[in-house]
Parts: sequence; structure tokens; C-alpha cells
Amino acid sequence: MKNSSFWRIATAVVAAGSIIYTTVSSSRSRRVSRSKQADELAPEYNVPVEYQKVFGKNLIIPAGWTFGVVWSIVYSGLGALQIHQALPSQEANPRYQRALPWWWTSWALNAIFGRFFSEDDARSVVISDLTTKLNLPAALALHQHLEIGKTDVPAPEKYLRIPVSLYAGWLTAATVVGTPDTLLTLGWWDESNPERDVPIAAGILGATGAAGFAIARHLNDPWYMVPFVAGFSGIASRQWYRQPVVGQTAAALALAYAGLLAYWLPKGKFRAYERSVEDIEAELLSGPVESDEPHQAAIARERTVEID
Repeated sequence: MKNSSFWRIATAVVAAGSIIYTTVSSSRSRRVSRSKQADELAPEYNVPVEYQKVFGKNLIIPAGWTFGVVWSIVYSGLGALQIHQALPSQEANPRYQRALPWWWTSWALNAIFGRFFSEDDARSVVISDLTTKLNLPAALALHQHLEIGKTDVPAPEKYLRIPVSLYAGWLTAATVVGTPDTLLTLGWWDESNPERDVPIAAGILGATGAAGFAIARHLNDPWYMVPFVAGFSGIASRQWYRQPVVGQTAAALALAYAGLLAYWLPKGKFRAYERSVEDIEAELLSGPVESDEPHQAAIARERTVEID
């Protein structure tokens, strides 16, 4: 897909539309849900009633505050990145060019999620969870094509890529915690046996923590781990008194991740980058040239960044 101004601006418009649509749909569904429960106590989750039911049975779903905090940060950061990739100065950015189809895929799936997350029926619970699972490969593809953890790039791109890391990490965690929602909704899991479910939930959290760190190491991206801290903290705050084993496991994982991030996050990587913009400059010079101007523009923008 040619990285023309039309496609870059169109991508930013689609991103804004997807975010606004999802936000407005969720807000509308919350108003409808509140109107149905006007004479009752405030629900634990400000979501449609069908979601409230299944969330209440799910031992590994975080407290409601977690979702608002994480999505606000992720959407704001991704919006800033979309604006940056649409700027005329980024026309020759090879990473933005390769990521373009995956942005469209991810924003389409985000809108589909918003559509079904606002509906109050069991089918929508399953579809929204499936959409999240489909969006995870798209987010990881974005991570790959933006060369996060592989190529050292100059600011502001260096910092605007961080929300993609948060996005991929949060969708990974959401894929795990959303699976019980589907199993419970379809009647494939009987939640009436806490003696069985509590150790299983604690085990899932432990496995998720180990997998999250392993994936972060593989991606060479400590920022990918940050949403796991929010997720584990949200589970701990919700289950601390209800199911202490689950709550304490989540708290221990949140603290462990916080300790790891205190060491690795300032470094920004687990190992040296595979290449810097110097290598990209060499590739541009050695590649086929239709017109010399785009390549010279790219070289001028992608100056040398030293690898630590």
C-alpha cells in the first residue's frame, strides 16, 4: 500500500472514527444499563447487564477502574501516533508504510468490539471476546512492522511507539481474562465450585505472568509488560477479600512486574537493538530508486541514533 498523503490521513480519520464510535457506544450502553437499575445499588461494573452477570462470576477479571485507566492512556497515545504518521514529514517512513494495513485491520476490529460490547445479550459477550482475540495478532503485527524492539529510531517516533506496546500488552492480558467470560456465557464452565476454581484462577494468573515476561523478552520491549501491572493490580484490589488466594497471587505478580520494570523500563529494551536508522539509511541508498527526492528526504529525517 503506497504511503501517500491520502492513505496516511485516511488512516488517522479511521482511527479517530473507531475510537469515537467505541467510546460513544460504551457511554450509551452504560446510560441504558443505569436506567434499568435505577432502583438498585450501583453495579460493580458500569457495563450492560449481561456483561455484569458474567463479570461477576469471572475470578480473574480486573476491577472496573482498570479498564478506564488503561484504555484512556492507550487511546490517547495511539491517537497521537496516528497524527504523527499522517504528517507530510513521515511520507517516506518505511515503518509507518509497512504498518498501514495493520492499522486498518486493528481499527476495524476495535469498532466491531465497540459495537458488540455495547449490546446487552449473551451473543455479544462471546463476539466481543472473539474480536479481542482477533485483534491481538493485529496489534502484534503492528508491533512487528513498526520495528519496536528491533530498530532504534529518533524522537518523537521513539516515544510515540510506546502506546503500541501498551496496546499489545493489554490485548494479551484481555485475551486471557476474557476467555472465562466466553466459557461462562456458553455454559461450558460451572462456577459453583470455588474449591476447584480458586486454585485454577491462581494458576492461570501465574502462567499469564510468566508468559507475559517471556513475550516481552522475545519482543525486546519492557513497555509491553506495563498493562499487566494494571491488570494484576485490578484483580488484586477486587479479589483481596473475596478470594484471598487469587487476590494475593495477583498482588504478588503486580509487585514482581513492578520490580522488573523498575530495572528494565529505564533501559527501554532487554538487549541491544538489531539495527539503527543508520542501517535504514543504507537500505534506502542501496534499494531501487524511482525518484531521488523521497530517499533524500528519508535520509535527512532518519539521522543516526547511537545504540546504547
